Formats: sequence, structure tokens, C-alpha cells
Amino acid sequence: MRQRIPKLSDPAHTHEAGFSLLELLMVVAILTVVLGVVVRGAVELQARSATEVAKVDLTQQSRQFMDQVVKDLHHAGYPSVRMYDQATSTANPALYGQGLISISSNAIVFEGDVDGSGNVSVVFVQLNPLNGPCPCILQRGSVYKQAYLAGNMPQYYTQVDNVMNLNPFSAILNDGTTTELPCTIATGGCPDGNSMANVKAVGLALNVRTGNPSMEDGKFSTITMSLEAKINN
Repeated sequence: MRQRIPKLSDPAHTHEAGFSLLELLMVVAILTVVLGVVVRGAVELQARSATEVAKVDLTQQSRQFMDQVVKDLHHAGYPSVRMYDQATSTANPALYGQGLISISSNAIVFEGDVDGSGNVSVVFVQLNPLNGPCPCILQRGSVYKQAYLAGNMPQYYTQVDNVMNLNPFSAILNDGTTTELPCTIATGGCPDGNSMANVKAVGLALNVRTGNPSMEDGKFSTITMSLEAKINN
């Protein structure tokens, strides 16, 4: 009996496994959604990071300015006129610092050896523009007293950008209360009768905002800082 040999399948009719067009479209749609979520998350993360970096930079800039003003004010009034005899101090007014010369809500002027050079400087710290509108800048300038008495004025440098409050400065008395401003040596004191000698500290308050709105929500970020700096007035 002859054995029957099975016929091989015709290659032309063999079923080939693969993806249908519908399956490919579904895969592409899913990948598109996943990619969109990833990209959106990355953009939001970048915006949040940029906002936090801006806040840190703003805080650091403001803190450096405050530290500088505190350091300067701690040297206001040094060396004192009391360190010299009357004849010497009268003949050489550039030898000593008078301490706080004037203070208003938007500017302060004081004298002292602020850089440790042995030379008395006249230091100006003021808002610009003085009466707004804000955002404003806080700027600082100093000139040696000898040069100032000869008619030279300081060169100003920007210390803090985008200041929003028009009244960063206040004058604090011995009892911790504030006095009415402006106070100047030239006028003998403050409008409410307090003398310059009664002013023992300068209050500094800053409300500062970022230069650009946040990429996250389109709003400006702000920080608020305040401190008091004692002076030898």
C-alpha cells in the first residue's frame, strides 16, 4: 500500500501575522497622548523652576542690600566729633562723621567711616524716582566727606530693582516708636518736635517684585522684608 505524502501549504496562501491599520492608529494616538502629558509636565516643571529661581534671586538681592545698609548705618557717626578737641574738629570737619544727617520716607543721608579706610564718607540711599510711580529702584551713592565739602557729589549705583513701596525708611526713637518724617539736622529735628539725637535706629521695609511675570500663572512674584538698624547718632 502506497503511503500518502501530505501536500505542503501554498506559500501564497499562508497567513502572515501583523498590525492592522486600526491598531497602528490606536498606538500612534496613545503615544501622542503620553508624549503630550510628558511635554506638558516638563514645561510646567520648567516654569515652576524659573519662578523659584527668580524668587531666590530677588530675596538674595534684597538681603544683600539690607546687609549693606545695616553695615553702613552701624558705622554712621564714627569717628565722632567728641574724639577731637574743638579747635581740631572746627578746622577739619571732614575728620568726623555726624551720623544721621537726614531721613525721609524715601531717602536717608548719613556720615561715617563706612569702608574702614579712615576717611569719613557721606552716604546717600534713596528711592528713584523719589515719589514714584513704582516699580522703583533703590540706589546708593557715597563720596568722601572732604570731597563732598569741596562740592563733589556721589555716583549712584542701583541696589534693588522693582521696589513697590514708596516708604521704605522710618526713624525709630529710643522708646521704639517712630517719629514723623522728614527729619534733618538742618531744620533741627523732626516735624513733631523730636530731635535727631532721639533717633536711635532706622527702619527699612521692602516690598519687591520680580522683573517678569511667572511663566506658570502669568503673575508677578513678590517678597517682603523688614529690619531695624541701630545707629550712633
